[in-house]
Amino acid sequence: MGARCTFVFKQSKDQAVALYSHWGEDTMYEDLAAALQHAAPRKGDESYYIRMAVSYLLQDSILDETGYGLYACNPNDLGFMDHPILIDLINMTVEDDTGSHSITDFINYHGLVATATS
Repeated sequence: MGARCTFVFKQSKDQAVALYSHWGEDTMYEDLAAALQHAAPRKGDESYYIRMAVSYLLQDSILDETGYGLYACNPNDLGFMDHPILIDLINMTVEDDTGSHSITDFINYHGLVATATS
């Protein structure tokens, strides 16, 4: 059971940080758009950008024992992950089941969807 997804923050050709969410699939696009918007002031400073995005995603369960996992990975090997979403900080794109989008377009689209359904 669960609604799993994985947010993969690509830092270089073969280096990434992955945040696994056990229950995040149902709202993964809206949650990620909000997290990327939150991290936007640190664009270009990958370590802070990733920390801010991950902190935003974890904000309601930061002290919980379960629900999320964090690990280093190769961004070229996503096949084992549950619903991976690749946030490419080199090209400033988001790649998901629907294709590749600029981070700005992703935020604008999913941020508007979240607002319209609230």
